[in-house]
Amino acid sequence: MTTNSIQNLVRLEDSIAETELVAIIQQEPTEITRLHKLEFRQSFDDLDYLVFATLSLPSGNKVALVRHENSPASGTEICVKYNQSNTATVLKEALSEMHLTLEDLTWIHPELMITVY
Repeated sequence: MTTNSIQNLVRLEDSIAETELVAIIQQEPTEITRLHKLEFRQSFDDLDYLVFATLSLPSGNKVALVRHENSPASGTEICVKYNQSNTATVLKEALSEMHLTLEDLTWIHPELMITVY
């Protein structure tokens, strides 16, 4: 990333409300972009530089898809708004919208394990 592109970045939390990590899918942003025509934008948070896209769901909810630049793990994070009342339903809807299944998850927040599976 060049110095000019770094100076023009907006902090993730200032761009979107969906920043609470609830699951990770095995697909990388390049694959998601190719299959679902989502546009990933560059940003940063307290951890690292990252790319993110927002996915609007038929229910009116949104999720953010986030990939940190220097993450040692592969995959893309799925994030929702803090205090999302129906997180498990939103996660299932996001997976369905991306034509993914629970088998595409490489990690899920422990509090959601019972309600999703």
